[in-house]
Amino acid sequence: MSPVSYPLKRLVRMPFLPLLGSPRRLMYCNFILRIFIFVLIFSMCRLEAVAQKAWSLQECVDYALKNNLAVKRSEVSAELADVNFQQSKFTRLPTLNASAGRNWNFGRTIDPFTNQFTTSQVESDNLSLNSSLVLFNGFQLRNTLQQSRLEFMAGQHDLQKIKNDISLNVVSAYLQALYAKEQLKVAEDRSELAKQQQDRVRRMVESGVMVQGNLLDATAQSATEELALVSAQNQVDMARLALAQLLQLTTVGDFDVLDPQVGIPGQSAVDRTVEEIYLLSLRFLPEVHAADTRMQSAEKGVVIAQGAFAPRLTLFGQLSTFYASSNKRITDGSLIGYAPDGSFINTGFDTLPVLSPLFDYNLETNPYRTQLDQNLNRAVGVSMSIPLFNGLNTRSALRRARLNLESAKINKDQTRNQVFQSIQQAHTDAKAAGKRYEATKGSVEAFEAAFQYAQKRFDAGVIQSLEYLTAVNNLTRSRIDLLQAKYDYIFRLKVLDFYAGIPLTF
Repeated sequence: MSPVSYPLKRLVRMPFLPLLGSPRRLMYCNFILRIFIFVLIFSMCRLEAVAQKAWSLQECVDYALKNNLAVKRSEVSAELADVNFQQSKFTRLPTLNASAGRNWNFGRTIDPFTNQFTTSQVESDNLSLNSSLVLFNGFQLRNTLQQSRLEFMAGQHDLQKIKNDISLNVVSAYLQALYAKEQLKVAEDRSELAKQQQDRVRRMVESGVMVQGNLLDATAQSATEELALVSAQNQVDMARLALAQLLQLTTVGDFDVLDPQVGIPGQSAVDRTVEEIYLLSLRFLPEVHAADTRMQSAEKGVVIAQGAFAPRLTLFGQLSTFYASSNKRITDGSLIGYAPDGSFINTGFDTLPVLSPLFDYNLETNPYRTQLDQNLNRAVGVSMSIPLFNGLNTRSALRRARLNLESAKINKDQTRNQVFQSIQQAHTDAKAAGKRYEATKGSVEAFEAAFQYAQKRFDAGVIQSLEYLTAVNNLTRSRIDLLQAKYDYIFRLKVLDFYAGIPLTF
């Protein structure tokens, strides 16, 4: 039984009857409490298991690519480029717009039905449906669509470039964490060896074989190794923290990395020349493709600016109607008499006024639907716009587009030069790191032999503790230098492999 199971069991079986009332309510509360405690214990165990899980390199890279803020920002930029690309597709479709308006006219105004001035209050509605389609505009729509597609592709390449940079940073931080852990192992071994040596010297001093000064030196060396052990542990914590921050982890906790058997990888990339690696990198490096794609986009920009000099041909159609409260119709009427209309007729004997009949009419506003049908208007046409002079805006836009193209060409050449120089530097660093690693291995072998010899002489009382401690320090320093040279060499080879197209794995 675990230490917490018995108290929890007692907690579940506490007599709640005086507080809760009926036994049925007590059974129900005990059941809920059992479930809550079970879920709590399971969650704590689950969190502990997750926290104590050691992360592999691939897990670290995948997590960083999913949660890193720089990657997320680049993904948003890529999505914006995709939105612009999709919009360019829809721009080629016809436009269709509807409009509706209601007017209240007071005082002197134009009657929309009679088209004459009136002082009566008039209410009117206007309804219209308009559509247009660009038939020709110097192929600007087509070229804009192609430019948007190129910008979308460039955004995807930028996103992959960010992911590559994050992956390299994770590999570097991961190797630094492994180096710190191995350095900690060396410090632990040296601390344990110093303690054993201190005990051995103490026994030899007590037996009279060595003087008290040797014990003081051994004690000081043990304290020094203990301090080095603490420093090595701090380095491990700092390396883990750096990697955890790179992964955007909110809490570090017991975060740790998996300890694979990291050996020196193959040197196929080192055996290649810089020119060979450079030609390989041009095939897949996203920054190279992004620069090439943006230069193509700038070329499309020049063509788009040139298309602005061409005439613009547009097909349009319109459907409109209106309603007016002044549009009246006669419902019924009756003859009420006759009256002169102001004109006269000559009968030969006399001039008589002309009489016109007078009627009494009953009027009503024409129905809404009837007016819409009667006032329906249809129109179809083609319009052409020819640019003659617009303040030299078109010419200035063309000059800007050509300058953008020159800038894109320079950026393309600059990107390729940076890649070539980076490969040159990586190749030189890898070769130098390999030489340093081989030289450090020979140094460790020499210092190990010197330490073994000093150990025997010190045990025999031939040399003083100062000479022995010097041999110990030299060996420790050489081993730490070997670890540093090893992981530096591994990272340099990984960078070179990356430029050669080899995956970043151990």
